[in-house]
This record gives sequence, C-alpha cells and structure tokens, in this order.
Amino acid sequence: MTTADVGQVYRKRALAKWLTIGEYDKLVAKNPQEDVEMDNDFKKIVENCASDIIVWRRMWFHLLSDIISVRLDVSPEQWAQRIYSADRWAQEKKYKNVQEALAANTERMEELRQRLMKLYGVDFTDISNYTKIIDTTDKSPDQVLEEFEDYIKTLRK
Repeated sequence: MTTADVGQVYRKRALAKWLTIGEYDKLVAKNPQEDVEMDNDFKKIVENCASDIIVWRRMWFHLLSDIISVRLDVSPEQWAQRIYSADRWAQEKKYKNVQEALAANTERMEELRQRLMKLYGVDFTDISNYTKIIDTTDKSPDQVLEEFEDYIKTLRK
C-alpha cells in the first residue's frame, strides 16, 4: 500500500524557505493560501493514485469523499516525549525538557486547529470526524500498523 505524509511535505516547504516549523506555521497563518495550495496539490496526488493509499493529514476526512478516516491518538505526555526525543532539530526548536515540548506543541496545535477551523469550518480535533481512532500511547509503530491493518480487513469482508 502506498503512503503519503503531508507533514513531510510541510517540513520540506518550511526547509525550502529556511524556516523552522514554528516559523513556517506563522507564515501559513498569515497566508492561508499556503494550506490550500498544499491540500490541492496533495489531493491531486491521491486522486491520481492507482492503488490504495494511506495519507497522513488531519483534514482529509473533510477534503476527500469515500475515504476511511483514522485518527492516531496519543496521551499528551507521550506525545511530548516523542517530540522531545525526535531528531528534527534542524527544523524545530530543541526543547529543554518534555514539559517545554508539551507546552509549545499544545499551543501550536491549538493555533493550527483555529487556523483550519477558519479556513475549512471543520474541527480536526472532533473525534466524530473519524471512522476509527487508534490510541498509540503504549504501542510500537508495528502494533499500530497491525491494528490499522486488522481494521481495514474487517471493512473488506
């Protein structure tokens, strides 16, 4: 199955402008057309894909019809730990500790939620927008993938 991650595209766009993720967030907040262009470009890729595709994007449940929308959830503490431990410091601020990562990214997600609400009129944090929610807090990537694949198998029966 093919996969595509809008987050990777987002990071590449930031890097191409020599910006950190936080700086690029601010640029996009002032210029919503950046979000729209990225979404439209990505939508074309998905629609022209010959096989099933897994797309990582918060708003796909709203932008495309006939999709299975799965939300990968995580506890705030584990989310912060993952961000703090990630090796993305060329593009993101290096946090002093997990608490700083949690505070900064909680603020960033709220700003993103508000920006996308304004742009699309839909709240990506509303769990009713998803057909399946997978809690990844205490799971390895392989366990999450297995749960996802098991869910897809139930739909294909």
